[in-house]
Amino acid sequence: MKLYYEKYGAGLPVVCIHGYPLDHSIWKLLVPYLETKTQVILPDLRGHGKSPAPAGPYTMQEMAEDILDLINTLGFSQVLLVGQSMGGYIALQFARSYPERLLGLVLAASHPYPDDPEKKKVRYDTVRKVQQEGVVKALEEFPLRLSSVPEIQEYTRKIINSTSAAGVVGSLQAMAERSDRSDILSNAEYTTAIILGQKDSFVPQAQVEQMQTQFPGVKLSVLENTGHMLMMEKPQTVGQLIVEVVNQIEE
Repeated sequence: MKLYYEKYGAGLPVVCIHGYPLDHSIWKLLVPYLETKTQVILPDLRGHGKSPAPAGPYTMQEMAEDILDLINTLGFSQVLLVGQSMGGYIALQFARSYPERLLGLVLAASHPYPDDPEKKKVRYDTVRKVQQEGVVKALEEFPLRLSSVPEIQEYTRKIINSTSAAGVVGSLQAMAERSDRSDILSNAEYTTAIILGQKDSFVPQAQVEQMQTQFPGVKLSVLENTGHMLMMEKPQTVGQLIVEVVNQIEE
């Protein structure tokens, strides 16, 4: 699986993994805040953007392997992984399988917990809807949950509408079947951080409070008046938080 990617800047390698059902371009507003300090790599995951879209089901391990292959191709021995939403789940799986390849781990609008039965059912209901109605119709309301900012809703809608059904279905299956990865954050021997949006409809307040209590060693930031697309809503703030992690790694 040869992933499409874009690369900016020079320095410590930072790989930013986008969420479902989006692409690498959601990170582009961050680049000006990172490229003077780091080498920023923005891949499209399998089934998304300009990367190939094999038939599913996909697994978190397969998508983590895709990231590993990219890192090996680029010649990096270790990287800082930043994952948004599903990208965070993939980053956690990468951390489980290849901990020696990590300089650090940042979850953005993400968490380590598996789907409960209700959430899993919703995902498989969406799979059936996509198979019956197509991506555009099945995910018509999705941009409204991603952000309250109309421009971001419109931007993400265009990406979603061009995402293949194979990519959407494969990713939904991978997310539904993923495991709890709380132990990764509890036991990490590298720098970790979590960045959340106060108004994120995908990460409920109960989960935010659970993470604050459960992972005292992880720097957790909650951005006010911010939703699931925090890297687009507050790129400067998110960029600064990532640079803080980079500085910590380099100390």
